[in-house]
Amino acid sequence: MNGTGKFELKLRPLIRCSALLKIIVISYFLEDDLELRLGKSIESYDSTETASYCNPLNDGTIVASPPPPYRCHDSPPVVDDTPSHSTQPPLLPANAHAGEPDVGPHVYKQAVIWYDECTVRYSNNSFFSTVSVRPRVGLLTTANISNQESFMNLLFQTINETADAAAVDVQKFATGEAKISGFQSLYCLAQCTRDLSPSDCRSCLSGVIGDLPWCCQGKQGGRVLYPSCNVRYERYPFYGSTPEDSQLSEDPIYLNHICSTNVTADSDFKIHLSTLLSYMSSNATNQMDYKDVVEDTVYGLFMCRGDLPSPLCHQCVLNATLIISSECNSFQEAVIWYNYCMIRYSYRHFFSQVEKRPPFQMLSLINTFNDVREQSFFTYTLSTTLYNLFEAAKSSTERYVTKSSLIDDSETLYVLAQCTQDLSGENCSLCLEDINKNMPFAQLGNTGGRVLYPSCNLRYEFFQFYRDPTWQTPGNSSPTLLKGTLHSLTSRLNRKKQKKQLRTIISIVLSIIVSVTLFIFVYYLIKRKARKSVKSILRENFGYESVTLEPLQFSFSIIKAATNNFSNENRIGKGGFGEVYKGVLFDGRQVAIKKLSKSSKQGVHEFKNEVLLIAKLQHRNLVTFIGFCLEEEQKILIYEYVPNKSLDYFLFDSQKAHLLSWSQRYEIITGIARGILYLHEHSRLKVIHRDLKPSNILLDENMIPKISDFGLARIIEINQDEGSTGRIVGTYGYMSPEYAMYGQFSEKSDVFSFGVMVIEIITGKKNFTSYDQPQEVANNLLSYAWRQWRDKTILSILDPSIKEKYSEEEVSICIQIALLCVQQNPHARPSMVKIVSYFSNHLVELPRPEEPTFFLQESSHGHSPSGCTPFSVNEMSISQFLPR
Repeated sequence: MNGTGKFELKLRPLIRCSALLKIIVISYFLEDDLELRLGKSIESYDSTETASYCNPLNDGTIVASPPPPYRCHDSPPVVDDTPSHSTQPPLLPANAHAGEPDVGPHVYKQAVIWYDECTVRYSNNSFFSTVSVRPRVGLLTTANISNQESFMNLLFQTINETADAAAVDVQKFATGEAKISGFQSLYCLAQCTRDLSPSDCRSCLSGVIGDLPWCCQGKQGGRVLYPSCNVRYERYPFYGSTPEDSQLSEDPIYLNHICSTNVTADSDFKIHLSTLLSYMSSNATNQMDYKDVVEDTVYGLFMCRGDLPSPLCHQCVLNATLIISSECNSFQEAVIWYNYCMIRYSYRHFFSQVEKRPPFQMLSLINTFNDVREQSFFTYTLSTTLYNLFEAAKSSTERYVTKSSLIDDSETLYVLAQCTQDLSGENCSLCLEDINKNMPFAQLGNTGGRVLYPSCNLRYEFFQFYRDPTWQTPGNSSPTLLKGTLHSLTSRLNRKKQKKQLRTIISIVLSIIVSVTLFIFVYYLIKRKARKSVKSILRENFGYESVTLEPLQFSFSIIKAATNNFSNENRIGKGGFGEVYKGVLFDGRQVAIKKLSKSSKQGVHEFKNEVLLIAKLQHRNLVTFIGFCLEEEQKILIYEYVPNKSLDYFLFDSQKAHLLSWSQRYEIITGIARGILYLHEHSRLKVIHRDLKPSNILLDENMIPKISDFGLARIIEINQDEGSTGRIVGTYGYMSPEYAMYGQFSEKSDVFSFGVMVIEIITGKKNFTSYDQPQEVANNLLSYAWRQWRDKTILSILDPSIKEKYSEEEVSICIQIALLCVQQNPHARPSMVKIVSYFSNHLVELPRPEEPTFFLQESSHGHSPSGCTPFSVNEMSISQFLPR
């Protein structure tokens, strides 16, 4: 108290204190007991006003429940299910005793108030840089955790790590996340007032964390509040994006999934479902939406949010397919929603139909406004915005629209609506209008919310949760700068000399402008001539496709700069086709540059076919094609640089084989399978690689396999699923019998090569090089593997360099699939669709493989069968493209 008898108030809010959004207030006095006030005295409190409002999910979570007043010293924790963005009616003034009128602000000497996003505290004593641990408040959700022990262990580990980070953070604030299960996460927050030292902050947070069992033992969410610090945990991202956040989170965030009640025991349906989900995850690499049907048995689609970049879309779809395949693969229908995407499948045809069931809602159903006018204005703003949004969605070709509306000077409402692409504009509008019709506007609080249907969805928030579709491009600032500079100079001139100096300045500026303009004009003419030259080359070689290929064309000067003029230090490979160099482009990307030899037999015609076709292939398990150069008689292909070299570099080196664990080998096998499946089924043209082998499988920094060396491809003008050639190229040991002997190739040729590779990956040995008598046909690697499988001693062929634990079931399945792939009869070999489904579903009973018949060993010793077309081994891989 100062000399005038008034209190000197000292406020200490927490960082980034925005609008006061929560209802918990503690007022404590030097002469009175501590009380928790909610606008009513304890004597006048009516327990009937604590009714709980449950959400429509029936999951036990209370959306809002105003807590009753409690005594504060070690009082029972309060149920904390109030929405994180809510405005409560006015509280009792801090000077009001229970049941007494407001008599002025001088009655209370100390007080602290907690809201969802800020804390305010005052006192007549200095409390800066001092840890205050009383009074304390605990708030909790009512939903229980099933496995309390493991959850609480994870909670304490995560929240202590978060507290460590907050203590040393300059803002004294930190958040943390941890996976609870495959699709559920734990989100934690810790914060101190910024006046505390790091050690005091950590000490305060230790006390708060120690009170979590008192508050929230076994609950799905909760928080403990001290005047100097607080912690909170939930199973949803309560500290999500803010209007300032321009980046999208890398976590797609699981929302919910619903499986139908109809169970199916049909094994074919499960296989087709696995195939469909594989199609979806493959196509999510370069598409934002996709629909497909497998064998007229299972229909499915996915849809990503319209503002997502491709990698986030792919990650979201990949997560969703994994969850839905594990949770719902025995059901005829299912739908799963993530924050970024939605996936659904069904046994019935649902494309182009409006599907409103099952719905999923995330809404706050409690009125948290200060008065009726505020509620009415919010309802009007939201409904008007939704109406305009739905009209825009009807005419949007992307079926994705966003809109924002001002609520007041400080708050903006952001709304997003989206329909699946298979719906017409009218059906999209019908779907969204059904959401609008069933929206409980009168009960909505001023928090965000969303409604999700299988065919459409709606979301609204008070922060910008989506990316803007367009960005403001700053205009040319030169005239403004020049004008500002000129004004700055002339304003300092002496009035007597102003005209003369101004004339001089104008002359200089005009001279500069003329010179710069002339230089730009000449430079433009030179570049235009060069551009015409490049465009003419593209047009001559690629015709109407030149427009789409122009962004992939690199100038020869850029290639030379990237490779340091093709220096020997940058050369990383050499073959009959030419040489491969490592390069760094001007944007920092590392690339592999394949410079085709001028003496190579491959001509411009084959080169342009490869560019036209390979440029259209995009998949996680294919090496990425970046561009090409067709200039100054140069034929150059540019691919992504893969740092871990090729699979054979590890597989067949006794010193490096131990670096490949069984889990890595299994992931490499399944990754190669998905890549071949894409080539055979999902690419724009059916691609037959014809030279699959470990040296053509590159490994990136995460040991993800990428199929490479497609070679100089040519188009086969046929409509059937197989072709033939008189010039056989490839590699001994990986060619299928029908291709090596008769020049006939098909998808089953690649299947044969895949089977050989799988056996080599498992055994760590090369085909035809591993046994005592290579001249005997029966003693090669494939025959040896088949005999061990027949004798049920399959684990004896496992690479001895694999030291860690491995799955005997996975090894056995891989060997049996490989033996099915290397059968002599191509029709007996499974398709890549079947193979991928075998890897996805270990419960499927695999067919019994026939004993392999071997011919290449004889052929390599000069015993070619009658009618066999002689073949040569070429270092250049050849792929065939069959029109679909």
